[in-house]
Amino acid sequence: MSQSVILLSGGYSHPFHESSPALATLIEGAGWQPQIKESIDEAIASLAEQPALLAVNALHWSMVQHEKYAPDRSEFAYALPDHHMDAIEQYVASGGRLFVQHVGTICFDTQPHWHTVMGGGWTWGRSHHPPMGKISVQLTRAGQALSVGPEHFELLDEAYHNLDPVEDCSVLATCEIDEGPQPVAWVRQFGTGRVAVDALGHDARSINAPGHRELIMAQLEWLKGTDDA
Repeated sequence: MSQSVILLSGGYSHPFHESSPALATLIEGAGWQPQIKESIDEAIASLAEQPALLAVNALHWSMVQHEKYAPDRSEFAYALPDHHMDAIEQYVASGGRLFVQHVGTICFDTQPHWHTVMGGGWTWGRSHHPPMGKISVQLTRAGQALSVGPEHFELLDEAYHNLDPVEDCSVLATCEIDEGPQPVAWVRQFGTGRVAVDALGHDARSINAPGHRELIMAQLEWLKGTDDA
């Protein structure tokens, strides 16, 4: 595979203009060459060139879950076509790498296989998050083994709840507000490929926060490897 990385960015109601460049800087630090793309069609077409990594920091979904989204549906509502989902799944299963940041866990809700590849994610009617605020993040033993950062850190972010990573996920970090520890970062193998999910990272401030930055870098370095999680 090449050293290029496709970073899908953009969508509804998040500061992607700052979070995606911040993530791209970390990807560069891992030795890859990120290309930020806001076109889903272009990003998926690029998978045919076998990039080193597909990173998703974007929010594209059907927006049918609540009428509060109705005014924005004409601009932002999206359903990922089957052939795009097939391309993502085949890319990862055949040895590709996938990194999903924050709202990427909410993306593509009309495609159940997106959850299958991630090994968990946002489920409407079950998942939720308290208002943006200070949260406490604790690395698990697996997270401490990978990250050179502190085993405990605080940051301002949205703490996603009930993302339900499956059993073969290696959970790297949890956060706790009022419902017990919630898995917010994990890695897993899918086919012969690798997947890392970081449900934190609402904005650049979160991505660059001490502790969180090192956790992301640890996930990126794990994605480059070939050993088991």
